[in-house]
Amino acid sequence: MKKENNGRIYYLDNIKVFLVTLVIIHHVGQAYGPTGGFWPFQSSLGESISTLGRFFAVNAGFFMGFLFLISGYFIPMAFDRNNGERFLTKRLLRFGIPLLFVFLIMGPIQMYFYYTLYSGNLPLSFFQYYTNIWLGIGGMPTGFVDSIDRFPHLNFGHAWFIQHLLVYAAIYWFLRKILKVPVIKQESKPFSVLHLSVIFAVIAVLSLIVRMWYPIDYWVGLLGFFQVEIAHWPQYLVMFVAGITAYRKNWLNTLDTKTGYTCFVIGIITAVYIYMGAPGVSRELWDMFWAVCESLLAVALTFGLLTLFREKCNLTTPILKTLARSSYAAYIFHMPIVLAIQYILDTVVIGGAVGKFVIVSIISVLLTYALCIPLIKVKPLGKIL
Repeated sequence: MKKENNGRIYYLDNIKVFLVTLVIIHHVGQAYGPTGGFWPFQSSLGESISTLGRFFAVNAGFFMGFLFLISGYFIPMAFDRNNGERFLTKRLLRFGIPLLFVFLIMGPIQMYFYYTLYSGNLPLSFFQYYTNIWLGIGGMPTGFVDSIDRFPHLNFGHAWFIQHLLVYAAIYWFLRKILKVPVIKQESKPFSVLHLSVIFAVIAVLSLIVRMWYPIDYWVGLLGFFQVEIAHWPQYLVMFVAGITAYRKNWLNTLDTKTGYTCFVIGIITAVYIYMGAPGVSRELWDMFWAVCESLLAVALTFGLLTLFREKCNLTTPILKTLARSSYAAYIFHMPIVLAIQYILDTVVIGGAVGKFVIVSIISVLLTYALCIPLIKVKPLGKIL
């Protein structure tokens, strides 16, 4: 095992592997638990685990915000490398091409299976589905059953995260390169409880405000193209900005170990409370409570895990290095792999819903990385992935 980083931050690499693996397992669970939204596969055996809803709630409360924090951390580093030259070009290649691939190829193929198997509509060829239902050319067909409350079907799916990164990178480039906004002053003051409290308070207040109009799992297309779940948007934006600030202020290194471990304990206690069903909270206060509870979970678990990985997992091995290098590809390509395994094992009885969830999760994680590792070695793809 290596602890010398040679310019790489190994514990952040390891966190990315952890989070992307959790994303894959989260998406596997969507087929076997209360999604709160839509999933393009439905178990023909009626396999369902009601308590997975709490697993989803804890995950949604922190893991995408955590990914935004890490992504924000590397944005100024990438810009500074060549004083912004080719920054936007590289981001367009790294984010734009996968985004178009998901939007124009992966997404419609996945949704065509859903349309054919579950939508209750007349069979169509893939070309007919692609032009008429996915793209909406020609308008809604007569007698069309809108089973997902969306026509046309076109959307970015799980690539919404990549879309956000592309838009935020473009805004960052515009602010620094065109408007020449001064960068945050570089310093190395301790990342204190006050900083953590401010981040938590801003996320909580903004979440309380937006959730008066936009509930969780309600997605909108801002400006007709920007796919966003407004309810969690404050967390994502604040965490992204916190990541940029963390790079300038050296927060990841100056966060006191004791403070970080206290955050971790608070995050675990909050997660356990959610797993218990959040007892003692009335229906009248639920929305307000949940906005605050989720914000606490996001900040505490994110900075707690950062500290834990920094202190205990700041090392690498050839396997960890390979997994870290392929984690972005795994995020992009895991969806069709998960769905394919769910379809293949649909009628197979494996220890009920719990057994199916566990087995599909293990196979999905292993197969996703097994397929993505060779992809990053292909020269044209490696530059993007």
